[in-house]
Amino acid sequence: MGTNPEKPALRWCFPEEEILQLTEASRQEALAQARALLKQWWLEAILEQIAWHLEPTPAPEAQVYYVYGITWADLSVQGPEPLEVIPFRNLQALVRRVPAREYGLDVLRRRLQDTAWVHEQLRAHHRLLAALQLEGPLLPLRFGTICPEKAHVEALLEANYEDFCATLALLHGRQEWTLRLGADRARLKEAIALVHETQPDDPSLEAEADRLLQMAAEHCHQTLSTLADRSEIHQLDVRQRPVLRAAYLVATDQADAFRNRVASLQRAYQTLGIRLQLEGPSPPFNFARLHLEEAPAAAL
Repeated sequence: MGTNPEKPALRWCFPEEEILQLTEASRQEALAQARALLKQWWLEAILEQIAWHLEPTPAPEAQVYYVYGITWADLSVQGPEPLEVIPFRNLQALVRRVPAREYGLDVLRRRLQDTAWVHEQLRAHHRLLAALQLEGPLLPLRFGTICPEKAHVEALLEANYEDFCATLALLHGRQEWTLRLGADRARLKEAIALVHETQPDDPSLEAEADRLLQMAAEHCHQTLSTLADRSEIHQLDVRQRPVLRAAYLVATDQADAFRNRVASLQRAYQTLGIRLQLEGPSPPFNFARLHLEEAPAAAL
C-alpha cells in the first residue's frame, strides 16, 4: 500500500513591527489593570481613615482622688503602688487617682453595705500604708477618704492644717504596736485543777479561769503601757477571742525594750495556756483619729 506524504506544519510568521505593537498593547493593558487595583486599594485606605476620624472620640474616664495619708512635704515616699503627692505648705497628701465609677462618693456609700467588699478594701488600704517606706511620720487617713478633684485635696489640707501638723509632731519617732492575748481554756483549767486538787471538768473552774484571764490581761496591758507613750484597749472580754486586743504608741528607741517585755510576759504565762501575739510596727491607725473639718473636699 502507498503512504500519504506528511503535510508540512504550518508556521505563522508575524512581522517584527506587529510583535512590538502586541507587546506594547499588553503592557498598556497591564498598567491599566495595575492602576485600577492601586486605585481600589487607595480608595479603601482613604475611606478607612475618614471613618476613623469620624468616629466619636471616647471621653476620658472620670477619676477621683483617694487620699491615703499625710506626711511632711520634704519626705520622699516609696511604696508597692505609685502614689502622687499633692503639697500644701509644710504638708503633702499621698493620693492615688481611681475610677469614679468604683470610688465615687455615691458608689462608695452603696458599697459600704457589702461587708465582704468593705473588709477586702480595708485590708488593701492597710497593706498599702504599712508597705510605704519613708523617713518620717505618716498620718494615715481612714478608708474611703475621697476627693473629687485636686483642689478638694488642697482644701482638705488647708482646713485641717493645724491638726495635721500637731498630729505628725506627736507621731514623730514613734511606732504603733498591737497586742493580742488569747488563751487555751482547757489548759488553763487543768493548771487551776492541779492547784485546787480537783478535776479539770469541775464547773466551778470556769469562774476561776475567767478571774485569772482578767488579771493576766490587765497585768500585761499595764506592764506594756509603762513603755508606751500612749495606749488604748480595743477589746477586753474573757469570753471572746482574743481576750485582749490593745494598741500601743511606742518611741522608736523603746521598741526593743517593748518587744523584750512582751517576750518576758509570754514566758511567764505560757504554762497557763495564755498566749501573747505582738504585731507591728505599723502606721499609727489607732492614734491618728482626726475629726476632719468640713471643707470643699468630700470624705466618707
